[in-house]
Amino acid sequence: MYSTVVVLRQWPKLACLCRAASSIEGQMLPQSTLSSDGISPPPRIPRGPTDLLQALAATVGPDPTAAHYKYHDDPYLIPLSNYRKRAYALSAEAGRKAASWVRDNHSEWFTTREWDPPGKMKTPYFNADPQIDAFAPRPIYNDETKVTEEDLQYTMNNALLEDSIKIFQLLGGSEGVSDDLKLQFLQLLCFYNEREPDSMEWLEERWFSANTRERQSTTWKLGSLADTIFTSMQPKTSEAYCAIIQGMAKYYQAERAHMLAQEAIEQGIQLSTSVYNSLLACVGFLREGVVLRIEALKELLMKMNEQGLTPNEETLTSCLKSISAWGGGRPLQQFALQIIAEFKQLGIQPGLSAYYYLLCLFCKERGPRVDILSPILNDLENRQKLDAREPTDTNFFITAMSVCSDHLQDINMAERVHALLMKDDNYKLVGDAYKESIYYRHYVTVACRHAPFEKTTQLLDTIVPNIYVPEPSVMEEIIKTLEVGGAGDRLAQAWSQLIVFGHAKRTKLIERLVSAMCTCYPYQDEEIKTKMRSAAADILRFDENVEEQADKKDLRSPVKKLSANAISNIIELCSDTIDKADPIWDSVEAGIQKLQREEASGVPTNPQAIVDVAQKAAALGKQGIAAAAVTYLAECGFEESTSASVQVLSIMLNRPAEEVEALLQEQQPDPLTSSLHPSAAAVAEAYQVAKTGVRSRQADTSSSSSDSESSSDDE
Repeated sequence: MYSTVVVLRQWPKLACLCRAASSIEGQMLPQSTLSSDGISPPPRIPRGPTDLLQALAATVGPDPTAAHYKYHDDPYLIPLSNYRKRAYALSAEAGRKAASWVRDNHSEWFTTREWDPPGKMKTPYFNADPQIDAFAPRPIYNDETKVTEEDLQYTMNNALLEDSIKIFQLLGGSEGVSDDLKLQFLQLLCFYNEREPDSMEWLEERWFSANTRERQSTTWKLGSLADTIFTSMQPKTSEAYCAIIQGMAKYYQAERAHMLAQEAIEQGIQLSTSVYNSLLACVGFLREGVVLRIEALKELLMKMNEQGLTPNEETLTSCLKSISAWGGGRPLQQFALQIIAEFKQLGIQPGLSAYYYLLCLFCKERGPRVDILSPILNDLENRQKLDAREPTDTNFFITAMSVCSDHLQDINMAERVHALLMKDDNYKLVGDAYKESIYYRHYVTVACRHAPFEKTTQLLDTIVPNIYVPEPSVMEEIIKTLEVGGAGDRLAQAWSQLIVFGHAKRTKLIERLVSAMCTCYPYQDEEIKTKMRSAAADILRFDENVEEQADKKDLRSPVKKLSANAISNIIELCSDTIDKADPIWDSVEAGIQKLQREEASGVPTNPQAIVDVAQKAAALGKQGIAAAAVTYLAECGFEESTSASVQVLSIMLNRPAEEVEALLQEQQPDPLTSSLHPSAAAVAEAYQVAKTGVRSRQADTSSSSSDSESSSDDE
């Protein structure tokens, strides 16, 4: 009975197993298209774990308006300035570095799992399930640590250079390590020059370090541990020679590297192609002068040919790297083109690094204009795929865009470069965040200078600010472009962008923006004019707030003030309204008072604008503003102050200008000013100052008369 029950209970399990087997058999596709039942399914295509996600992403395409994935996808948290982008990225990385520091310096906190039951033995260094070695605490080695060759192998595999040196010394040095392990340790020392390598985890720190160019100077450590190990090795193998020579050549110990290479050749030791590539990259350190250096490079290529070594793409890159570092001129350019032609005959096509050095050689900053970029793009556009094979491959696109902007000044060529970068998966070749910023700096600059206005604005709408935040110099180019295009609406928006981008305190940039707004203002619609007036008033308020904050902080270096010409332009913009109750007149009054208190540098270059403001204010009943404007003109000694005083006073008194001028010339100033309203008296006093240069004794301060007094006088 019980056996029957057991059999019945096993039937569902057996049925489930059969169904699973049939399902698996159905999922297995035949590797050939032949089938006995007439059905011919296609052969199975191996798929990766992310192939489906890549296919889905290809149907959507990149979104240029979206923030970078390392920032929070929240409109209130997305950084919109270079400073904030750098601060956000580095702060997030600092948190990871702090966690790494806790893990490495307090590894005893990570030796057990909290969820292990009390009766179970604790599992050391197993704080994750599954265990991830990268997250486990690093072992600590000291003079009392018992180590083996396995520990040395572990530290070398993980590029822990300091720990590797410590373990090597604990094992007894060269005598206590096997020959194979000693060779691997020598290769590690030569590759990193006995310096702890930068961690690959801290990408942001490397990206924002702005190390764009490699410094070509001798940094190899003489008498180092690598030299000691190489000397102790008997016999010296070909691998040992290759390691020490490449290490010295990499860190520009050129003479010693070439001596060891000659020594190996004399002893009949075969050297590799990589060794000759490294020697070619530093051949310029051996000779002086272009002719001798070219001969030395040819000799190395001939020795390479004598040993039966086949050159590769890295060989071509090394040759062009050396040639580009020797300067410029027609002989070097012809020699570089000759080398490229010979390598093409061998079936070796130049890579991105080779073309990068070719651009550096032909497109000098002060050299003649040479269109070497066009054939380079023709070659790269015909290739199916561009792969990064060397670290300097990421320098090609920023250099090519720089050539389009500064050397060729050709927007069509720049668009070809950008189209090549955006093709397929080539955008990964733009490099880090710093190189990406340089690339778009050149692209926006050449677009602003040479592209049609519509294309420029379309480009700016696409990449600013999530992909690229313009620097002050680029922002100035953008303002110039908007001024030429008469885009008053965009100029008004540019002020808010300057605040968001962190450029609002750059006086030169603000003055350029205000000047552009004044130039475009007369040709705009009334709605756009209102926006431009609001932006100008906001610029003045922001400048006052900056000065107040500087006074409170008592800074050593004074804040650079706006020029009187810029404030005059702001006053001119804000005064273009016929509404007496418009609050923007407060900005006009604040600007005139700022000029009177000498809180601006220099004097206005166009005093007629102040005269027009005074007349508008007097006509609208803003007597105090009109008097203040005329008084400022008279105190600065402008020729227009005399006529301006007469015209403003005639508007205030509602009399002809000839009668007012005769009255001012005939009567004494004291009885005249005493019988007038304070604002009108201030205008009469300004006329006296303009004529004689001396202020009346009975003159009171009326330049700051309130608008309420002006309105009561009118009533």
